[in-house]
Amino acid sequence: MTREQYEQRKQRLDEQLRSGIELLEAAHRQQVRALELMWSMSAEESLPSRVPSAEEPASSSARPSAPAPSRPRRRDAGELEDEVEAALADLPEEFDRNDMCRALGYEPERGSLYRVLETLRSDGRIAVRSAGSGRTPTRYKKTGA
Repeated sequence: MTREQYEQRKQRLDEQLRSGIELLEAAHRQQVRALELMWSMSAEESLPSRVPSAEEPASSSARPSAPAPSRPRRRDAGELEDEVEAALADLPEEFDRNDMCRALGYEPERGSLYRVLETLRSDGRIAVRSAGSGRTPTRYKKTGA
């Protein structure tokens, strides 16, 4: 290996190191932004405005951030069941989850609503009229029990 080949390889390694560091820093900035977004969505208080660090480009802080969407309030244990049972009286004989959401006036978490409907089904108060598939929701029928 000649001195010239050694210098070229060393220069290439140094360039690879710099580009690797730049990629890692960019990835770190993205992870921090994602973390801040998660924090702002879960925290009741908004984050204090922060001053960008020297490592962050000024253009990233110049972009206005969109306000975090408001989250529906968390319901107490049993509250969703009570609301679903009250809304059940206003629903037609056959209904689906979309009808239930309209009767409730909001869209509860999918899993929570499913558990409540499954409880009503196992208690015999409703029955599955047709199972859902893809974008077609499950249709339920009141049993009158």
